[in-house]
Amino acid sequence: MTPGCCFCGRGNRRKNGVRTFSHEELAKAARYFSISDNNRLGDGLTGEVFKGELPNGEVVAIKRFKHQANPEDEKLARNQYKVEAEILGRIKPHQNIVKVIGYCNDASNRLLVYEFVPNNSLKSCLHGKEKQTIKWSDRLKIALGIAEGLKYLHEICEPRIIHRDIKSANILLGDKFIPKIGDFGLAKEFMSSHTHVSTAPRGTISYEPPEYYAADLSTKLTEKSDVFSFGVVLLELITGKFAILGGDERLVDWIVEVLKGNKEPMDYIWLRNDTQYLYQRLPYPP
Repeated sequence: MTPGCCFCGRGNRRKNGVRTFSHEELAKAARYFSISDNNRLGDGLTGEVFKGELPNGEVVAIKRFKHQANPEDEKLARNQYKVEAEILGRIKPHQNIVKVIGYCNDASNRLLVYEFVPNNSLKSCLHGKEKQTIKWSDRLKIALGIAEGLKYLHEICEPRIIHRDIKSANILLGDKFIPKIGDFGLAKEFMSSHTHVSTAPRGTISYEPPEYYAADLSTKLTEKSDVFSFGVVLLELITGKFAILGGDERLVDWIVEVLKGNKEPMDYIWLRNDTQYLYQRLPYPP
């Protein structure tokens, strides 16, 4: 088992109800990690997410962290597992934060069990093969929910939490488009008495503020980095465009050029539905 991980030890039950599972239990729940029948919900650099069903009938999402061939990458993957498990295990339930249900952490397997969020990620909804047109009222609901989740992490949790990787791929959509912030593998905790956290740049460049990568500021991280990233997500919601437009052009730089050119921003809003509510400045639809 991984030394120093607060989640190690089979049979341990934390006060907030986070449970331990054997690898066999979770493998069986996830159909032994079969990628058929749409069982795999997502696949990233550090892990895969599978839909699973526990013996009590509860449907969950099971994240299996990949083993990396490069020793440095493997070290990073182990650290991300530990960070995500520990931070989510301490967070009190919040409707805009994905809930961790349990974990498995034996000598060769790293697995986390989350609540199942039925509507996949915001990125999938905006940019996936089955791209959806989101009503303006739902876009507003998503934006407000993400803001509430960030407020909880930045102002209410103690220690406070900087997510470090806010992006549309890490916003899961529940019933009625209630957003839930997920993927805390890069998160950092800091005391409210501190002004910043010293750390190397991580996260996704197209969502990060440019000063975060400046040589003289690269080790000073604050919650404002999450706020900037949230702003990029808002631009995605409004325009329906990717955070990176092609090559190295970022969405945030593109919209700045639009405004500098005295162009009408309304022309770039992803409407399709609810057009009248914007142009006529009527109340938001129910």
